[in-house]
Amino acid sequence: MKGKKKLLTRMLAALLAAATIATVIPADVHAEIFYLQTGRRLDTDFYANYYPDLKAKYGYNAHKLLDHYINYGIFERRIPSMYYLNNMDALAIGDYVPRELLYQRKSLRKNCSKAEFFNAYDEAYHNVCVPAKTAAPLNMYAQMGVVARKLYDRVNTYPGVKYKTKGEHYNDPCGVFGNVDKIDPNNNNSPRIPYGADCAGATRAVGLCLNILCIPYQHVNENKWKQQWCRVNINGKYYVIDPYVSPYVMEETYYVRLYPPYML
Repeated sequence: MKGKKKLLTRMLAALLAAATIATVIPADVHAEIFYLQTGRRLDTDFYANYYPDLKAKYGYNAHKLLDHYINYGIFERRIPSMYYLNNMDALAIGDYVPRELLYQRKSLRKNCSKAEFFNAYDEAYHNVCVPAKTAAPLNMYAQMGVVARKLYDRVNTYPGVKYKTKGEHYNDPCGVFGNVDKIDPNNNNSPRIPYGADCAGATRAVGLCLNILCIPYQHVNENKWKQQWCRVNINGKYYVIDPYVSPYVMEETYYVRLYPPYML
């Protein structure tokens, strides 16, 4: 009799444990297929299995894997489903990143409204990124060179981008890619006056362009009252784009030596 009671107790314990596990595991751990705004297909099961680092970190949590792909994976050129292994043209890896999927988009927007940010995206896309991709479709460093020149000219060529450390859009990309009024309101061909920006705004403008071109970067000294710039790691060496300083891509070690007052 005692043996039967022990057996029943163990069976009940096992059933309770199974029930507890079933209630603890959230529903979103199961594999799902998401269709993103760009039309891309994300198979979270494939995504986890294809990338061991993601599987180790997120397991098969579909929502966390989706969040990773939207915020990082697409920017890192990761493959979202088995479909694209045989249809790479449909994925267009290395193509322009859509404005809805920009990496660090929250950081980039700063004080821009959604409409202002999308306008800045359109300006950056047409005036900087398309020429960069056209000039060097497969060379990231060369694309960076076009970005550096285009933004340097935009900042320094009349009417230029006034350097300012306060006011509307001074620290976001709309300070460089936004416009207030035409210099001559009676002349439709008259250039517009940009809002103006400090090094933070110029850095975010560079970051916006690099984002669109799918070039990973870091925003140095972000949200600090210090000189800020974009750095890109190429084969273990950092390169800098700073449109207020140079029309060229510079090695970071040279940039820091050349402009020490800015490093404070």
